[in-house]
Amino acid sequence: MTCDEGDRSGHAASVVAALADGAYVLDADRNRVFVNDRLREVTGFSEEVLHGKHPERIVEEGYWDEATGERFRAAVERVLAGESDDERVQLTTTLGDGSTVTTETRLTPLTDDGDGSAEGDDGGDEDGESDDEVVGAVGVIRDVTERVERERELTRLNDRLERLAGFLSHDLKNPLSVARGYLTLARDTGDLDRLDPAEDALDRIETLIGEALVMVRDPDAIDIDFDPVDLDALATDCWESGDFGEPPADATLVVEEAGPVAADRDLLRRALGNLIGNAFDHAGDAPTVRIGIDDRGIYVADDGPGIPADERGDVTEFGASHGGGTGIGLAIVERVAAAHGWTLEIDESADGGFEARLGGAEPTT
Repeated sequence: MTCDEGDRSGHAASVVAALADGAYVLDADRNRVFVNDRLREVTGFSEEVLHGKHPERIVEEGYWDEATGERFRAAVERVLAGESDDERVQLTTTLGDGSTVTTETRLTPLTDDGDGSAEGDDGGDEDGESDDEVVGAVGVIRDVTERVERERELTRLNDRLERLAGFLSHDLKNPLSVARGYLTLARDTGDLDRLDPAEDALDRIETLIGEALVMVRDPDAIDIDFDPVDLDALATDCWESGDFGEPPADATLVVEEAGPVAADRDLLRRALGNLIGNAFDHAGDAPTVRIGIDDRGIYVADDGPGIPADERGDVTEFGASHGGGTGIGLAIVERVAAAHGWTLEIDESADGGFEARLGGAEPTT
């Protein structure tokens, strides 16, 4: 760096030092020649790292990954080349204490007038562009972690609302049409027996609305009442109630090693029922469905065709349906698992069929 360049970076340093945000000065070779105290305080980096070549030293120390370093390098090179007088780049950084922070860095050119910006130079041409030589860059860092998290939460909320809207507009149409049809027949004929299938359709609507509410809420916001739940009795109730479909005529339920389990009964019933209903829909005309709990959690397994290994990753996505159904059954199960602090694991059963496991569920004593 020449004497004049040193004077110019020193002038910029005096400005940077006064900023409340973390800030620094880069020379034309991307070496940090000055950092303010706020940047030292926030990052916890050593002086050697703070004053190293940027971004190479940050990547080398593991505070940025290679992709983050490349994005920063591209932005600062545009500033140093005079192609941009205001670059903003969002970066995720691992700090000296091991925590992570998301920041927005604003990069502006340091020119030979020493004010750290090419804007408003008196020597600009008729288009307002400066002819001053860019000798470095000033970076100002602002913590945007909370803003980014709010944006992510808003995105998640919008996604859940879109799922709910699509579900309500699509999957409620059929049972609603059935209920209306039978009510019309009962009214026209006076045959009150027509109300029974209408009532069944309304019960199905109630179930679907309950599932939609589970889907639209964040698992962390679902209230859980952990009580001892008799898994044997619950599985039998799900099987016989008809709430999750009618079992094929030759279907068999086998409950194995199923004592009480600590869970929210209503939510577990919904998850278990959806898994049983999944076997009704996909495991053939005479499936054997095995339900139990072991040291790995609650399992529901059948002897049907199962799901190929390369397709198991997307079966819990909302709307994913393999051969019929609403496409939300396994998504509901995954949400119920998450609300309990469990995991949903999809695998092949011992009989070569489908197995779903609520990992982390534990029996009570």
